[in-house]
Amino acid sequence: MSDTDTDDADEAVLTIDLVTDPVCPWCYVGHVALGWPLIALSMEGPVALRYRPYRLAPDTPPGGMDRKAALKRKVPDAGQRAAMTEALKEAMRDAGVSFDPDRPEWLPDTLDAHRVIRWAHEDNLQRDVAGAIFEAYWQRGEDIGDRTVLSRLAGRAGMDADEVAARLETQEDRTDVAEEAAAFRAGGVGGVPAFIVNEEAGFEGALPRAQMLDAIRQLAAETG
Repeated sequence: MSDTDTDDADEAVLTIDLVTDPVCPWCYVGHVALGWPLIALSMEGPVALRYRPYRLAPDTPPGGMDRKAALKRKVPDAGQRAAMTEALKEAMRDAGVSFDPDRPEWLPDTLDAHRVIRWAHEDNLQRDVAGAIFEAYWQRGEDIGDRTVLSRLAGRAGMDADEVAARLETQEDRTDVAEEAAAFRAGGVGGVPAFIVNEEAGFEGALPRAQMLDAIRQLAAETG
């Protein structure tokens, strides 16, 4: 589905901002789970979906760091980590996606990944590009902090890979993306994925698909 589906200018557009970070497993689940609600909502009227940046670990060094060590520092209790994994697996089953949460060994800085997702909006390819980046990291353990990897993934999703590679070597949008991600955190987004409807109200977490659809419909009615 395209980022924007707004052919009828006379009909109110439902805007959904999906705030995510590619290194967040719950964000991957939320991205997949949103597919079914998007189909249902698009049958009811035009929908505009935008992917917005969030950085779970904004202090990640440019070269990245060991993911398991970082997770242990963040959640020292092994029992709590195991419970989190079980909850994630249950959410996967509802969303219809399967992956090994332990597969990625490296935690990259996602600033460049967010830049590419931002640029994908220019071609109405944000959902495709974000999906390609999520899959590369969580399904195959690829280093999505590597610009060569990112340009290749963008190309496979329909963007001009050479253009993306060239833009990544510049400072384009680095500050804007970092500031936007920080603004969501400062504005009260405490966890991702976060879904913001019509720029006014939202909810956090990868809800089951049916609950997600109901929540979006309710917020759309309240903000439309």
